[in-house]
Amino acid sequence: MMNMTGSQTIEVIKELTGHSGCSVQLCLRGDRYFVRKISSSPSYNIRLKRQADKQVALSRFIPTPEVYIVGEIGELAYFDMEYVRGHGFISFAPLQSVKGICDIVESLCASISSLAATRTQDLEAVFFARKLDELARTVPASPFFAAHESFLDQTIDTLRHKPWKGVPKTFCHGDLTVENMMLKDNGGIVFIDMLDGELESVWLDIAKLLQDLHSGWSLRSLLWAQEPAPSDRLLRTLTRYLADEIETQMARNLPQFAILSHDLRALQALRVLPYVKDAVTFQHVVSGLKELTIMKEFA
Repeated sequence: MMNMTGSQTIEVIKELTGHSGCSVQLCLRGDRYFVRKISSSPSYNIRLKRQADKQVALSRFIPTPEVYIVGEIGELAYFDMEYVRGHGFISFAPLQSVKGICDIVESLCASISSLAATRTQDLEAVFFARKLDELARTVPASPFFAAHESFLDQTIDTLRHKPWKGVPKTFCHGDLTVENMMLKDNGGIVFIDMLDGELESVWLDIAKLLQDLHSGWSLRSLLWAQEPAPSDRLLRTLTRYLADEIETQMARNLPQFAILSHDLRALQALRVLPYVKDAVTFQHVVSGLKELTIMKEFA
């Protein structure tokens, strides 16, 4: 970690979009920009520090912002990291040539392969059991659950009875979506906003990414409109192309993943539901789950 201590005043330039309720700020010290992520509450401090440690560890395998310092302000933990100059997927991808999109796919698959190579053992099935037990409590607590009760109960019950064998334990991002990527002009990717947890596997990263691309979760403000603009429909085409290309490469490079792909994608979709704040979004996620069920039946 780089030493960022000093007496220079820190200026907060902009509040960025935070995840897990954390505050994320673009800051300036002297002539140097950096990003500060601040815990949402004292009870979240331990998780935030774990995420900083994870970001440092992942930097050995995939591009991540350099972590400068981890500390506390009052009762809240924070860490400062490199400010990455890049582009968001929404603004960058539609402007790329076919080669540019292929470069993005190549960068993604190279990073996935790097993480897959860190396999040490298989994840214990008890981790999946605990997560599904948690979802069996938290998903029905949603105010939008009742309209989809039968389907969701059946989906959770089906997943709870899966053996969950053969999922590798690896280094992983933890929340791999296009929203959590910074795209460089050369097609390279810097990964941001890692999450920690028991289900640490690149297979879950792949499942999260595919579900994100197929459902349009990260791009929902554009793609889930009743009448998407022509530029948004192009974005929809690009996300489906990326998903197809990634699935093709995963089938070739990680053939065992394909066996559990639908189940892992369903698990990742269910994990979103307790955090959904409106009925329309809840409906979209459930519709994506139903499409997965149909796809698996006819696979």
